[in-house]
Amino acid sequence: MTGEPITRDRIFAMAAQKLRKDFEELSLVPHRGLKGDEASRLVRRFLDDHLPKRFATGSGFIIDKTDKISRQTDVAVYDALNCPVYRASEEAGIFPADNVAAVVEVKSRLDREKLYDAAENIAVAKGMAKTRQPETPFLVQTQTLGCVFAFESELTVETLAGHYSSLLREKGLGRHIDLILLLDQAVYTLAARLRGSPGWASCFWEGFGPLSEGSHLGCGALLLEGASLDGFLRLLLAHLTFFRGTVDHPGFGYPTKDMRVEYLMSQTEEKDPARRAETLRRYADEVKREFGSGSR
Repeated sequence: MTGEPITRDRIFAMAAQKLRKDFEELSLVPHRGLKGDEASRLVRRFLDDHLPKRFATGSGFIIDKTDKISRQTDVAVYDALNCPVYRASEEAGIFPADNVAAVVEVKSRLDREKLYDAAENIAVAKGMAKTRQPETPFLVQTQTLGCVFAFESELTVETLAGHYSSLLREKGLGRHIDLILLLDQAVYTLAARLRGSPGWASCFWEGFGPLSEGSHLGCGALLLEGASLDGFLRLLLAHLTFFRGTVDHPGFGYPTKDMRVEYLMSQTEEKDPARRAETLRRYADEVKREFGSGSR
């Protein structure tokens, strides 16, 4: 025991050290694909240990109500209280788009090519159709947050910031990467300075509104070094805190194929016995004409 006081910074520095140690042990894995899978499992395990119990993580595919399917994602953070999960295999789940709060692309060693590859996967995930959230008098986050988690990079902190900025300029906003963690070095986000505010701050962008007039956007780099894992988690939690609570039934919607029906009966509130019998015969005739013959 060193007698040093226990602080938040120290706790998360220890968590980052353990995560990095576990990652470095993957150097014994000879196959690059297997190493990537294990790195993704490390990130899922860390998030499962630290996120609110409403949320869980998995790997697999996102499906929306139009039956569009995303590419396979390394980490999907989903609303486990409202979300059914179908299994494509032991390792891959299928998650309804309404319930997916964030996706994380995990890179063992990040470079420009892998950053752009992650951006393509995130763009597909963020482009999935979602059910419109009812109007509420308070803030609700409905979009899927797009994140990149990098254990290492051959790029300097400044070079990676330049690539992130170039990517946003080329691809535009809307289906962009929201958050990049370079472990033990920095966290990258969009930055905003609202009209009349004294400085710049990290932001998650969902569009411009009437209050955005005269505001400014930029690319921000938080040079947090050993506290970068804590910074990444805090920003992710800020999004999850306001993630939608209302989802479509039960995330996948109702089946839409034609249904085969065997007619049973009709309903009427008519109380007079004679008129009731006549009304029910008329309703039954309507169904027979609809069906033609037999069931439908």
